[in-house]
Amino acid sequence: MHQMDNELALRLFVTVVEENSVSKGGARLNVPQSSASRLLSRLEENLGTRLLQRSTRSLQLTEAGRIYFERARQIVTALDEASAAVRDLSGTPSGLLRVTAPAGFARQYIAPHLVEFSSLYPEINLGLSLQDTVEDLVSLGYDIAIRFGALPDSGLVARNLAGSTLVACASPAYLDQHGAPEQVADLAARNCLCFRSNPGKNSWSFTLGDQSQSVKVGGSMYSNNGDALMAAALSGYGIIMQPSWTVQIALDSGQLVRILPDHQHGPSSIPIHAVFAHKQHLPPKTRVFVEFMTRKIRANTWAIF
Repeated sequence: MHQMDNELALRLFVTVVEENSVSKGGARLNVPQSSASRLLSRLEENLGTRLLQRSTRSLQLTEAGRIYFERARQIVTALDEASAAVRDLSGTPSGLLRVTAPAGFARQYIAPHLVEFSSLYPEINLGLSLQDTVEDLVSLGYDIAIRFGALPDSGLVARNLAGSTLVACASPAYLDQHGAPEQVADLAARNCLCFRSNPGKNSWSFTLGDQSQSVKVGGSMYSNNGDALMAAALSGYGIIMQPSWTVQIALDSGQLVRILPDHQHGPSSIPIHAVFAHKQHLPPKTRVFVEFMTRKIRANTWAIF
């Protein structure tokens, strides 16, 4: 197989696995399905092993295919970075930028700004993966991950975008019916909707001056999804404690009311980071996205920086 065909076959194999379709994978590279199938077969012949089990409805990686896919994706990423490094000499940010971020945050603070970002950097295409779980940035081929809270020690590089706080709040309807808590201990007898994956109680902490106090809270609902808790609170179901970036719009509109407003709720600041793999050469597409999102996020009233 010719060297150029080798690279095309490698790229094709990666895109076919990502799309779980020969035709869709080929379309991403402008390769007709018949040519794509032929290239994959020649790649398997050269390797002397089957990489994919094909059927009319799905594709399944063989054990050799799984091993080859991880290595092939790393090679394709390295080739793209090498090409980008040369193109970057012109100073024009370009290429595919893959970003993974928590779903709720991306919907509110990334997606609404993409029209402006695209007008500033028309040669950047964005792949946005919404995941509430922390994924392996490097092995999955992401350029940037948006992450909250303290970061574990790793070989990754982090840029602080801003910080947020936790806010305990409820709808005016709930507070009218049940009364606003006057002290932290009152929350133990309220319907507190907890962010958790399993039944049980949460410990909510508050600080007034130099005095800190925690209270065990629980209620008739828990969820591992902030959007669900937010919707329940807006309906008058109970009290939530959520990040300020989640509830600020509802607080500003009066749909939610902060309880114990003279107290600090939870930690003083929860950092929001843009995380990316350590590279000697940071592509302009990554740099301009981080700079752009830092400006946009810090323009919000909840942002601490």
